[in-house]
Amino acid sequence: MSAFDAIFNPRRVAVVGASDREGKMGALFMDNLAGFEGEVVPVTTSQKTVAGAKAYPSLRDVPGTVDLAVILVPAEAVPGVMSDAAEAGVSAAVVISGGFAEAGPEGAGLQKDMLAAAGAGGVRVVGPNCFGVQNCNAGLNASMAGGTPAPGGDIALVTQSGAYGMAIYTLGVEESIRFSKVYAAGNKADIDDAEVLTYLGDDDDSSVLCLFLESIDPGRAWYEAARRITPEKPVIVAKTGRTEAGARAAVSHTAAMAGAAAVAAAAIEQAGAVVVASGLEMADTAKALDWQPLPGGPRVGIITNSGGTGVELTDLLGEAGLVVPELSDALQGRLTEVLPPFAGARNPVDITPAWRRFAELYAFCLEELASSGEVDIVVVVLLQRSALDPEVAASVRDAVARLRTAATEVPVYVCWVAPREAQANADLLQGAGIPCFQWPQRTARALGHAWGYARRRTALRQAPARPERPAGLALPAEGLVGPEEAAGLMATFGISVPGQVVCGDVDAAAAAAEDLGYPVVAKAVAGRLTHKSESGGVRVGLTDAAAVRSAAEELFGLDDEARVLIQEQVTGVEVIVGGYRDAGWGPGVMAGLGGVFVELLQDTVLRLAPIDRREAAAALRSLRGYGALSGARGRRPVDLDALADVIAATSRLMASLDEVAEIDLNPVIATPEGATAVDVRVLVGESS
Repeated sequence: MSAFDAIFNPRRVAVVGASDREGKMGALFMDNLAGFEGEVVPVTTSQKTVAGAKAYPSLRDVPGTVDLAVILVPAEAVPGVMSDAAEAGVSAAVVISGGFAEAGPEGAGLQKDMLAAAGAGGVRVVGPNCFGVQNCNAGLNASMAGGTPAPGGDIALVTQSGAYGMAIYTLGVEESIRFSKVYAAGNKADIDDAEVLTYLGDDDDSSVLCLFLESIDPGRAWYEAARRITPEKPVIVAKTGRTEAGARAAVSHTAAMAGAAAVAAAAIEQAGAVVVASGLEMADTAKALDWQPLPGGPRVGIITNSGGTGVELTDLLGEAGLVVPELSDALQGRLTEVLPPFAGARNPVDITPAWRRFAELYAFCLEELASSGEVDIVVVVLLQRSALDPEVAASVRDAVARLRTAATEVPVYVCWVAPREAQANADLLQGAGIPCFQWPQRTARALGHAWGYARRRTALRQAPARPERPAGLALPAEGLVGPEEAAGLMATFGISVPGQVVCGDVDAAAAAAEDLGYPVVAKAVAGRLTHKSESGGVRVGLTDAAAVRSAAEELFGLDDEARVLIQEQVTGVEVIVGGYRDAGWGPGVMAGLGGVFVELLQDTVLRLAPIDRREAAAALRSLRGYGALSGARGRRPVDLDALADVIAATSRLMASLDEVAEIDLNPVIATPEGATAVDVRVLVGESS
């Protein structure tokens, strides 16, 4: 039996630390497993029987095969129990107990001993320090969440946090979510995030995957699994630890800006996952994606009996990337024929406080909007009196049912602004698969995520394969690559650099300028002058021999080992392109508006490498300053294809040359005619 079959579809479950004494963890787990379809075997030294079943003193003493062991004993006893599990041929174990690596060095030692014992017998370990696992469609509740989970759900929940994970689970249940599987990872001592994601991606019972994670290990394997899964199933990620106290020092601007949190966030998004800010937002988004058809576009029709709520929702939807269009005259005419006097039919459709007609009007407007072809989403706002009326809830439910019978697949959601005593009506709607989101803000965020996923999934495709290393290419063992070698490396990967000559004296600099043609740029080249402009090592706009000689004399004086690079001057829009290598996520590429303000503006995008021109172009379009490249305010647009090619080529370089730690092309000068890397820094070996 495979590890995940043993975890989620065991035939026999052993509870180590079982009890039937009220208040004991062992009693809770025995109660929770009462609805399990297979056999539950209690293991304890303190009782002969538990809940009427024979108890065994150890796993070694249990006759037959145990697929899953649930371990509740104190941390110091767990390595011994795991040895018993290995000896008994147990396939998998869920370790609920805390006191391991999360508790300090002594606990880390216990965790190491536990893994060694498990590894000796091939036991796969969930946890430790977790709240357990559930397969809701098999009655399996090997977790601290009380009761037998309701079957019939297809939303899977993975949580690294224990107590907060339980809170998210409880929230989901209260919000009418039925889960397929629940997996609490805890310390993730053995089974990693990529394995869990791969399993759930292939699980026919799980259509939407919700992940609440503090870390993702191993990052690269998780990314590759997610990129394969997300075109078929939504993967919703709420990741904590998104901010960093500071970035590491680095030779390049790129590495300084590619901090671990930023790399992880970019990789999750690049994989096609839906990124949410909280567990609450994750639950809302799961309902939106699971219960209703995917939106076919961003146009939203709103039905409300409160003008103020409709206006607020309109603004919030706009901020979430959706639009609330004015309805056509013909559609407004059909609505106006039925609506009360003074009602608004433009969109939002305001039916006014005609509360005696609420049930009729909400259903009528809903069907008209959803069938019109003028909107892609319908939001029904129910608040106060409309929410308190069960006839209104029933009319909305029945209208949606008629739409589905007529094969109208426009999704319908409810913005719920109601007192607590109206909850039964929300339950009626959600029981019919119509999500109710409390207040406009939660509604807008959930709908924004639903449309975002629907829009992106059609564009997702398999990532480009890792490119082969160019034959015969040799680089220094470590350190900064010299300017001549760096220029040659760029040429190998198809990245244009200006004509340039490295000079050892003033006369050579003047001669080089004459050969290249004016105007030229002079740059100091020395190991201690990493960022030339910041150290005063750049002179631009040199138009004659006298200017070159003067500039060269100054630059030679900056450092005893300095040489001077004379380079053709190129003018245009400055862009930074860089490569980085993250320990967990692997090689990546960065792009943004460049020059001396790159770290100040922070208008950059990160992508794991390799990417192709299409994905590089999409990255450019996501920049806030994209207008500077695309021709805003009447300017000529730069050659965006050429610029995207530079980004894609840099990504191929990083993906094919493992020894390259960092690349900094700052700036790349983009013009209507092309893109040229005018300053190139390549670091081989460890990042600083």
